[in-house]
Amino acid sequence: MNSPPVLKTPSPMEKQASELYTRKLFMRFQEELVGTLTFMASKADDDGDLVTYQVAKYGEAHKAHFVKFNVLEMRANCSCQMFEFSGIICRHILAVFRVTNLLTLPPYYILKRWTRNAKSSVIFDDYNLHAYANYLESHTVRYNTLRHKASNFVQEAGKSLYTCDVAVVALQEAAKTVSLAMNKEVRRTMANRHFKASSVTGGKHQQEVLAQPEPEDEMDKKINQLRNELELANRKCEAYRTNLLSVLKEMEDQKLQVSIKVQNIKISLKDNL
Repeated sequence: MNSPPVLKTPSPMEKQASELYTRKLFMRFQEELVGTLTFMASKADDDGDLVTYQVAKYGEAHKAHFVKFNVLEMRANCSCQMFEFSGIICRHILAVFRVTNLLTLPPYYILKRWTRNAKSSVIFDDYNLHAYANYLESHTVRYNTLRHKASNFVQEAGKSLYTCDVAVVALQEAAKTVSLAMNKEVRRTMANRHFKASSVTGGKHQQEVLAQPEPEDEMDKKINQLRNELELANRKCEAYRTNLLSVLKEMEDQKLQVSIKVQNIKISLKDNL
């Protein structure tokens, strides 16, 4: 009876739920999670930080549910209101989490009454605070936030050739700024390590260590690596710009050809009259 439940997917979210929920509640969660495999989530509306998804089985759009997803807070509300009524997250929200690469359950959806430690408020509260702090700092949150803002940026910038050129320049400047920030972070990290190593030494040797200049080999290697990554990003930006210009030129050529055909048709009609 104390054996861990059998997982049906490789999802980190399922593993997380199996460790937190009671067995009975985990089985219900697992049913919803597996159910997402038959659902598709497509973006229906994008209002900045709040994105609305239409979630339905393939070919059953008339039975769709709508999920409003706050990108920054990582909270979602579904039109089925299953979570509001039962405290169990529905497959529609889980489908949205899947397409947005949210791999673990945010603490907001882990209700205390459904957990194994429901009777021990201290244990769960400590865990919840720790989990929430880790969650806010997680790569997933940072990635989703940046991706959402970048997506809006690209959509606006791609509306004309001029805004595209401006956006490319802005991206290049942003890449330089990020590179400088990363260099500073690397130097600060290495300086902290050097200080800690120095603080554990004593006497004359400590003074000698503190007087020595900080080793540059590792730092230079990291900086060169970052520069290479920046150069690669710049080349990608230039390639995207070239492709976009090519598409725009092709569209202009097609527009010109259509215009010529229309003029020829008009001339032909006049001659027939």
